[in-house]
This record gives sequence, C-alpha cells and structure tokens, in this order.
Amino acid sequence: MSTHPLTRFPVRLIAGALLLAATSLGPSYAAQPDIKVGLSITQTGPYSPPAIFELRGYQLAIDEINQAGGLLGRKLDLIKYDDQGNPSTAVQLYQKLLTDDKVDLLVSPYQTDLTAAVAPIVNRAKKVMPSLAANVENYSGKYPYLIQAITQTPQYMTPALDLAASKGYKTVALLIQNTQFPIQLAGGIEDEVKKLGMKIVFKESYDPSTTDFSALVLKAGKLHPDVIVGATYLADAEGIVRAAKSQNIAAKMFAFSIGPVEPEFQKSLGTAANGIFGTTLYFPSLKTKGNEEFVKAFQAKFGVAPDYHAAVAYASMKLFGKAVTQVGSLDQTKIRDAFLKTSEETVVGHFKLSPTGLQTGYRSYVLQWQDGKQVLVWPKQDAQAKPMLPHGGWK
Repeated sequence: MSTHPLTRFPVRLIAGALLLAATSLGPSYAAQPDIKVGLSITQTGPYSPPAIFELRGYQLAIDEINQAGGLLGRKLDLIKYDDQGNPSTAVQLYQKLLTDDKVDLLVSPYQTDLTAAVAPIVNRAKKVMPSLAANVENYSGKYPYLIQAITQTPQYMTPALDLAASKGYKTVALLIQNTQFPIQLAGGIEDEVKKLGMKIVFKESYDPSTTDFSALVLKAGKLHPDVIVGATYLADAEGIVRAAKSQNIAAKMFAFSIGPVEPEFQKSLGTAANGIFGTTLYFPSLKTKGNEEFVKAFQAKFGVAPDYHAAVAYASMKLFGKAVTQVGSLDQTKIRDAFLKTSEETVVGHFKLSPTGLQTGYRSYVLQWQDGKQVLVWPKQDAQAKPMLPHGGWK
C-alpha cells in the first residue's frame, strides 16, 4: 500500500506552503481582520463639493495601499458617514465611529468648524487624526493627537496679495464669512497687506447663511479698491461675483479662497468666472513627487482632475500608512510620534511638522480662470501662464 507524499509533512508546513502560494498571486487578507479607517464627511449641502474631493483623495490612497498589500498584512476598510456640514452631527458620528464601529484609524472631516468640534473626543480617545483643518490653534499642543496635513490658514492668500503688490495695487476691500476658517484667514490677509505696504479701505463680515451680497458688494465698490478679496467658501464666493457683475463693480483684481478652486465655480458663474483668482494648495501641473501618476489615477477613477482637497487628503493617508508601517503596529502614540518626525516630499509638496503637529512645509499658489479653464499663474516659477490683469470688466 503506497503512502501519499503529502502525509510525510506536518500539517503546519502544508498550510504554510499553501498560504505562500496564495500570497504570490496577490494580496491576501483572509487570516486578518480589516483595519477600519473612519471619518464623517460633508456629502450633502453647500459645503459638499470640496468635501467630496477630500473623500475621493482618501479613497484613492486606501485603494492603492490595499493593492500594495495593505498595512501590517491587513486590508483597509473605509467607514464613512455624512455629517451634512453640521458640527453637532459630526460629533455624534465620530463618537459612533469610536464606540460602535471601533475604528482603528481616524481621518478628519472637511472644514475647520467640524474638526474643532470633534477634536476633544478624538483626543480623549487618544486617536491620531491627520486633519485638513487649516486653522492653527488646534495644533498648539491642546490636542496632541491632531496632525495638520494642510497649509496653515494665515498663509492661504499670501501669494495672491504678493501678485497684487507686484502690479502696484495699493488698496484692498476685504469681505469675510463669519465662520472660523475665514475669520482666521482674514487676520492673515490683514497682516500680509500691512507687510506689503498696502491698505485695507473696507472690511466687513457677513453671516454664512447670506445669499444676497448686493448691498455688501456695492458698499465695497463705492470706495474703488484696487483689489476685492474674499475670505470665503464656494457658495459665498459665487454670490459675491454675481453681485459684482450685476452692479458692474470695477476692481483691478478679484481674489477668493476656496471657491475658485472648485469646478462648480465656473459651472455656476459661466463667463463671469473668467479673470477671477483663487488660492490653491496644489495644482495638477506641479512637478511634485508622484504627482503625474496621482493625477492619472485620480482621473481614471473619478473622471475629473483632482483639486487641492483631494491631493492633501491623498497625501495625508499615504503618510498615515507609512507611519503605521514604520511603527509596525496600531499603537496610536507611537504612530503620532512617527508622524511628528516625518519630513517627506508628497504630491502636494514638502510635508513637515512642528513638535506640536503644526504644518510647516506646505505652501500655497494662485490660479486664475482664463477662457473657462483654471491655470496656475503665481508664483512665476510654477506658473503655466501669465496672470491676466487688470480685471477686464463684466462682459
């Protein structure tokens, strides 16, 4: 009676050989539970367009990490909820992620107000959270488990004001949405205006629910400023431009935060978008590390080019993965410490942090809508085209 060859070997060796054969065919996660990555994100409501780009950035990075074998031999599973842009809803959802879903890793919601709302519970849970909230106070040591994965708010509009000063423009009208990010941004704008020897001749805030900007824009326009600057999001930037066009407000330059970055800005405004400037933290044409491959992969998956929200989310998730790999576990304190020591080139630029988690490496750029397309126009060394100035009026 013959003996089957396999009976000569211990079962554990046979199992090991089969596992090796399986892994040679591609990533295999059958023996390990998924690593749960959680967030709430604004998928509906007026703040949703940039937030959805952020979500897509996370999704693409997680897909690529999984295709490369996951983290610690485990597949990543993204758990997401819609906070509708409401801070109290975001708090409830992050509590759910921590207590019910028992997520292993956290990434941040969109918008400073939401991140500020969830920061205390995230910190109490001692969960590392790379955050796309740009305001600086969350990274002063108060919340040691928050990592700033985006350019600091006060630096957003610096290059747009530098461009204005290079053209000899002297006077500025400043319009400010009365929420946390725009308020801090306005402070940075005022500091830069003073530094450049320019002057703010008009400054006024408005409620985030404002939809009619006619009176506000008319008041600013009567002072004939060289530059009208908005510390804005998308909907209010669109509203200000509509009001300026309808009342034929003349200024040499119009520049806004957030709004002009989004494709919806031009879709909503049509030709009125032409000539408008926006500040961006990233652009698809940048010669940053891995950017060409990132743009191709993003367009293939989502059918559109990435904006800066997508790029910073993608970069932060990739760096998160590297920190976990470096530590070799999901120990949150060790991951945070690894993050704090990170100094690396990404698709966005050079990522570097202060000892308290404040971003010190990333910077910002200026884009302009020209002939229905976004082009990078400043600083000169990164520009695709020359800025079109002064503003050509409302044709």
